[in-house]
Amino acid sequence: MSVPKSKRKRSRFEVFHNMQCLQKELVKYLMLDFGVTRCTNLGEAQFLDLKFERIINLCADIVGDIHRANDLFVTNLLEYEQRRLYQDKAIANCDVLKQELQSIVDIMPGLNINKYKTSIKMIDKEIILIKSWRKSDIRLKKKV
Repeated sequence: MSVPKSKRKRSRFEVFHNMQCLQKELVKYLMLDFGVTRCTNLGEAQFLDLKFERIINLCADIVGDIHRANDLFVTNLLEYEQRRLYQDKAIANCDVLKQELQSIVDIMPGLNINKYKTSIKMIDKEIILIKSWRKSDIRLKKKV
């Protein structure tokens, strides 16, 4: 027995959903300076500003790569390779995002590590989701 189309729940692409949650979480932490109790000097404040801008840009790059990969309708091998390239870029940017967060943890004193761990878990989940998506695309390659 099937569910009528009008009563079906809207399907969500887990890769997008997780990245949106991650982006919201990071922006929320950025607004709270990742739990840094206080910046002791101007250098620390400038460092955080630079890192925060970098993190926001990396999140935007990841979202953009995911959207570009998903927008490609694979009909030939070139489109498949291009889609895979965007997926690879998203994974690479996730790794760079983890490194940026790690550099903040390494340099800033008084950091709330629990907030950092939550973000890292979400990034790791995003990497796994993108890799799973990439793996499922192998069947597309066989069709073209």
